[in-house]
Amino acid sequence: MKRATKKETENRVSHAAELVLEGQAYSAVTSLVAEKYSISRRRARQIASSAYLLIKDDVEEGDLNRPEMTAKLIAILESAMYLAMKKGQYSAVAANAKVLMRLIGLDTQNVNHQHGFKHGKTSVYYN
Repeated sequence: MKRATKKETENRVSHAAELVLEGQAYSAVTSLVAEKYSISRRRARQIASSAYLLIKDDVEEGDLNRPEMTAKLIAILESAMYLAMKKGQYSAVAANAKVLMRLIGLDTQNVNHQHGFKHGKTSVYYN
């Protein structure tokens, strides 16, 4: 199977973003993209993830009522996580959680490092 070109991938991400903006849940976007482009669910999840980030970037660049849009994306992701959990689709739960963390900025290595934390049994504190 041949790899998609950069343009094909961009088109797939754009299509997935349209589905998100229509209100489709993350898992539904993944399924629709996988089916339409005859690709693996894993690759379709990567495209869906990219679609969420594309929307996030568009919102940040245009400052289009960012809090409301972010809240909508978070609600969609939480809903998708709940449905995936009910169906036992744990890889979908993990994928949604990863996108959610990226969306709200919890994916960085510096999370909450302004608070010192104790490492192991030593008396050394890292800040």
